[in-house]
Amino acid sequence: MHIVLLGMMATGKSSIGKVLSKTLNIPFYDTDKEIEFHEKRSIKSIFEKNGEKYFRKQESKLVIETLERKKSSVIALGGGAFLNAKVRKHIKEKSISVWLNVNIATIITRAKKNQNRPLLENKSDEEIEKIFESRVKDYEMAKIHIDCNKKTKMECVEEIISKVKKIGFNENN
Repeated sequence: MHIVLLGMMATGKSSIGKVLSKTLNIPFYDTDKEIEFHEKRSIKSIFEKNGEKYFRKQESKLVIETLERKKSSVIALGGGAFLNAKVRKHIKEKSISVWLNVNIATIITRAKKNQNRPLLENKSDEEIEKIFESRVKDYEMAKIHIDCNKKTKMECVEEIISKVKKIGFNENN
């Protein structure tokens, strides 16, 4: 069984995912990093040269392939991956989905520090908030919701582990 972390960009999916995978002693996959590795270029470059539609197709393929692996893992999705119904269906069947929820002010502050987020580039705070609001209904479909506001990475990890164990997560299956 896999644990899939989802949520808006800049919510801590990658950093919390690394700690979670280390704590559970299972592999960690960051779908954005995996795509960059396979494409041998940055997400920003993929968006600029091939567009969002191409990126989403690669992302969907990679997420589904990763979920098909037998060994349990922690998977950090890109912010828009869970919006894809096909991806959501596979996640529901093959994993426990965890929404890392962070307030919009924190997301905006963090996003502005990272220039490698093509969907947020040159966006006003209001535009970023609209993106967030348009995605919440999809994020809410996750099996587990974690409020990461004012919590350390380890506090979030401990809460995730507690909740997935109640569902019946076994890192050996």
